Amino acid sequence: MPPVKRRVLILHTGGTLGMRPRTADQALAPDEFGSAILESVPELAEIAEIDARVLCNLDSCDVTPAHWESFAREIAGAVDGWNGIVVTHGTDAMAYTASALSFLLRNLPKPVILTGAQRPLADPRSDGRANLVGAVDLATRPIPEVGIYFDGHLLRGNRTTKRSTFAFAAYRSPNFPPLAEIGTGVRMLSEPLRPRGPLAIEGRFDARVAAVRLLPGQPAEPLCCLAQSGVGAVLVQAFGVGNVPVVDRGVARAIATLVEAGIVVAIGSQSLHGLVDLTHYAGGRLAREVGAVGTGDMTTEAAAVKLMYLLGTCGGPAEVRERLLTPIAGEVTPA
Repeated sequence: MPPVKRRVLILHTGGTLGMRPRTADQALAPDEFGSAILESVPELAEIAEIDARVLCNLDSCDVTPAHWESFAREIAGAVDGWNGIVVTHGTDAMAYTASALSFLLRNLPKPVILTGAQRPLADPRSDGRANLVGAVDLATRPIPEVGIYFDGHLLRGNRTTKRSTFAFAAYRSPNFPPLAEIGTGVRMLSEPLRPRGPLAIEGRFDARVAAVRLLPGQPAEPLCCLAQSGVGAVLVQAFGVGNVPVVDRGVARAIATLVEAGIVVAIGSQSLHGLVDLTHYAGGRLAREVGAVGTGDMTTEAAAVKLMYLLGTCGGPAEVRERLLTPIAGEVTPA
């Protein structure tokens, strides 16, 4: 009896992979995308039965939380009929979408693999063909997570950040090892998450989050002005393990003003590797004393999206602060 062929659904949302070569602002029409994939990458049919749908054709810079919720509903509605789902997406904001889907799709029973390309699929030197082959292969395997696959490595989506606009190895996972590697075979490198109940979509997003990167000698007034801006949370990319200036306490006073206004202030780091520890140095302790909370070893992308998620899902600032360091989908290492 011949083996049952696996089935993979490809959901296209836009990005370079679906662009026409040499016209980076012109996307393939929706009715062209499915046929273009199978014509450009015929080996996909040897891995699985493929169907392709176009959800939208957006530069990823234009993807919003409303799109994340729409993508999650589409995935949840389709997951039963397929072994796995591949989402093609623009590279610039892919890590944000991967984080968002990981928070929304609770108890995911099958793989959802995001991928894309640095060069259009129809370009002779496109990396898109190898990325699609690898993503489809991994989507047939028991890896029930939202991941990003690029250049031979499957990364946990909410642990991923874009590292290069040039290299085909566009992403890295600074504080968590890859889930899998593809070479002459497929090698699992980390134990994937496992569902603990039925698939459900939980929560929603409130996009009222601002991000501020601290600079040496930066005036504190612009940060303080966010108290009147209507935001619900501010992500401060501080120095080192989460330090703010101590000699000039303007930034600390601004953080206190935000907290008093009912705004969640989360302290991240400008460093890719390592974690935020607000107990280690005086600058971190000062930020904590005035009401800020650290982001642990989350990426900037995951921390920002999680703040949006918690703002839209929780009952108020105190609950957001309390839940920020509690893992939802492996995005942060528990304290």
